[in-house]
Amino acid sequence: MASEVLHVARAGKGEPLVLVHGYLGGSSQWAAELQALGQQLDVIAPDLPGFGKSRHLTSPDRIEGYASAVLQALDHLGVQRFHLLGHSMGGMIVQEMVRLAPTRVDRLVLYGTGPLGLLPGRFETMARSRERLAEDGVDATARRISATWLLHREQSPHAAALGDLAAQASAQAAEAGLWAMERWDGRPNLPHITQPTLIVWGDHDRSYQWPQVEQLWRQIPNASLAVLPHCSHALHLEYPELFHRLVADFLLGPANQPMQTGPGR
Repeated sequence: MASEVLHVARAGKGEPLVLVHGYLGGSSQWAAELQALGQQLDVIAPDLPGFGKSRHLTSPDRIEGYASAVLQALDHLGVQRFHLLGHSMGGMIVQEMVRLAPTRVDRLVLYGTGPLGLLPGRFETMARSRERLAEDGVDATARRISATWLLHREQSPHAAALGDLAAQASAQAAEAGLWAMERWDGRPNLPHITQPTLIVWGDHDRSYQWPQVEQLWRQIPNASLAVLPHCSHALHLEYPELFHRLVADFLLGPANQPMQTGPGR
């Protein structure tokens, strides 16, 4: 796996921004971001091994393995320094990328994610997800899980497309990703993340509860927080214009002018 190159979607010109999708995701989930953020940035969206258009590749079963695969893909593209955004499991992966290659990352966006892969308070345990995967198969499991990422679940206008993308995962990757998350703990590294960091979270997220998000916010030294009401885990689909504005303002704004963080910091 490590020697094979990931599929990458790319659009725009400017400073590089790498978008890392999460479990059962893929580069196609970032279509709107490639277009909108590509107006000002060089947006790079890889498909992780075993997912999306890289489904033919063997997935690692450790978060570090995904992080190394993305860094190798960037090496292949000749991209040395970049802004970095990770969603869900992708948020764990980008935290590992910062640990492995801290001098390559300029600014960091942690979106719908946390520092502990066990996901306390998740809609179901990782063990139960593995059981359902074995019982129901990839297609049914992918569509069931991806529906939880949307505020209105299967009734959301985005549910069908998100389910189709999730179902592209290989059976090997669907299982390996669950193991990778369950085994990962990024909490010891949080104080060592020195990049300006934006944390984005929807207050109806069923995968990542507030204590996980709060831990990121309080323990990363230079972190700002944006909590979006009335949206869930895939808020980039539910409120795309707001999401794009938040990300662009953070990445392109002055380095010495952090966003409003709120009380109790």
